Amino acid sequence: MMTSWRTIVSAGPPNLLAIDTTNSTAYFALDVSEGDDTKLSVLRGRIKVVNKKITEIELFINRSRGDHGFSYSAQELPANYETLMSPPNNRTKASRAQLDFLSRSLFDETSDYSNQIGDECQFTEIGWKVVDTGVWGNASSTPLGCSWPASHPTDSNARTGLVIDEELGFVVTSGMISGKVYPYNGNVSAFIPDTMTSAQQAQDVWYDEMKKEGTLSMVAPTEATGETLEVLQWYNGKLQAMQINVYLSGPNMTSPWL
Repeated sequence: MMTSWRTIVSAGPPNLLAIDTTNSTAYFALDVSEGDDTKLSVLRGRIKVVNKKITEIELFINRSRGDHGFSYSAQELPANYETLMSPPNNRTKASRAQLDFLSRSLFDETSDYSNQIGDECQFTEIGWKVVDTGVWGNASSTPLGCSWPASHPTDSNARTGLVIDEELGFVVTSGMISGKVYPYNGNVSAFIPDTMTSAQQAQDVWYDEMKKEGTLSMVAPTEATGETLEVLQWYNGKLQAMQINVYLSGPNMTSPWL
């Protein structure tokens, strides 16, 4: 993404900004224009500073639902993220140790941690409050809420505690998740991690049914890797926000940061 200086023509201040004053790192996300203001892209990234110089910079640009595997909304992002940047003044802040534990639990293969979910916990993927109407298009159109399922994507080499913002309660974690991109309802695809076997099996059944009917043009299920920078917000002893931000690449990929 280091060629982004050639494509981005305008950008404002970050819509979400998490600052780790202990590790001198920060995470940011915002809408940017690459020449067409009617079709904005989402820029997100992480930086590390040592002795007032940037020593690490990790950037991603998502331009469509296809880049993420299911979700995307540059239009919804500013309003959704604004809420997270203004948590209640009377909140009980999480300690650094609590946020670090949350980060380490996120992709842990052995963790049995059961997280408490806030009543208004905001769940987004690349700026969008996710709506999943199912493969038949007849399920609920209400945005999904946060969850902390026992069956979750795992990565034994996850990069934990990349950014821990003790003031706002943010923690950023990176994981490389293997999975498949499946055809979904209409012209939508869905990236499903390999650890979510029941979800993949259900999609295989639907895919076989659609092939037999022969009425829907579909791509075949395709192996892929989801490079994830996941942002959690935690205060008052509960999860208040979950952002699953994925950039898809080919199968069996790894991170240059490992």
